[in-house]
Formats: sequence, C-alpha cells, structure tokens
Amino acid sequence: MRVADITVEQLPALAGLYETLSWLPQDTAHMAAVFSRMEASPDYHLLGAVSGEGVLVGALMGVVCLDVVGPCRPFMVVENVIVAARHRRRGVGRRLLAEIERRARARDCFSLMLVSGPGREDAQAFYTAQGYFKSAGFKKRL
Repeated sequence: MRVADITVEQLPALAGLYETLSWLPQDTAHMAAVFSRMEASPDYHLLGAVSGEGVLVGALMGVVCLDVVGPCRPFMVVENVIVAARHRRRGVGRRLLAEIERRARARDCFSLMLVSGPGREDAQAFYTAQGYFKSAGFKKRL
C-alpha cells in the first residue's frame, strides 16, 4: 500500500468512499472543479491510500490554516478521514495520518485537529491510539 496525493483520475473512486462516509450523493463534475482549485493551493493536502492492486482504499484531507496567536505558527485541520470497511485494522488509517502529520510538521504547524462525530467510538479509539486527545469540538451545518 502507498499513500500519495489524490489524482484527478481517482476522483470517481474517492466519490464512492465519500458516499459511504457522508451518505450524500457525490457530484464528480463539481468535485473535479473544486479539486482543481485545491491542487493550485499549497495549503490543501488531499491524500489517498492505494492498495497493492491499485484500488483507492482510504483518504483524508488536511488544510493548513494561518494563525495570529502567540508565535503565529499555522495549524492543520484534518477532515473527511475514511478507510473502506474491509481495509480497516490493516494500517491504512495509521499511514494516512502519519503522512499528513509529516506534511504538517514540514509546514511548521503547531497542531493537527480533527472532529469525529458521535457514535464513532471505534474511530475515536483509533485517533486516541495515534496520539490525538479529546477536546470539545463543535460544528454547525450551514
């Protein structure tokens, strides 16, 4: 398995993964337009985990955010973490998080943060095992 930047050719497979994560239909044409904008920015990191057979089995996105507190070091927000159900507990998520952390360190980020929704105890236990600590997080859908 390898972890690398998602390519435009992988967007249909990514859409399939994200449908299982969000339960929302994905518009691959719109996804491609947004992906093009993300590729143009060094602050967006859309990573995929590809099996030895060439199948996209996991993904996540990291976004570097500037900060004006203290030493003004940036932080990274991690979103849309997904590993296909049949590939869980095989190191896929661990490799994705290790690569995004490597990139955050390379950008001198002070921290990584992510939100895991209610009812995702397995995911939360996984994040804790990877060194993340629980903190109150809130979301508001617009």
